[in-house]
Amino acid sequence: MNWKKDDLLCFHLGVAMRRISRIYAEGLAAYEVTPAQLFMLSCLDSRDGQKPSELADEVQLDASSMTGLLDRTEKASLIRRMRDPADRRALRIYLTPQGKETVQRLKPVITQLQEKVHQEFFGGYSDEQVACFLEMLRSAGASQERPS
Repeated sequence: MNWKKDDLLCFHLGVAMRRISRIYAEGLAAYEVTPAQLFMLSCLDSRDGQKPSELADEVQLDASSMTGLLDRTEKASLIRRMRDPADRRALRIYLTPQGKETVQRLKPVITQLQEKVHQEFFGGYSDEQVACFLEMLRSAGASQERPS
């Protein structure tokens, strides 16, 4: 079989992912928030009080990675774990006041980071082409189960 890295989708997606991750990590460093924490905080900002398994599904992490992310984010005082009043065996995750404040402070930063990514990656493409590409990525991601 003949193949070259330049012909492999996984190679190009990996390169793009690393570039985008670097942009976000550098932009968030001053706020002491990682991209993974940002995604989780965003989910909680939309719907506070989720179960860890619900958050893991939303941010596409396996259970052990989610536990580490929750530990680090709780240590930073951005979230708190509380027992579910309906099922004391279950936990719910809530933003702390500091977490809510951090989310609000980050909203304009995220807008700037998104604009930077769009400029660097999609500067020469039409809005329709970008929308099509994003829909293809969403569809590809939705067709796969979360890693176990």
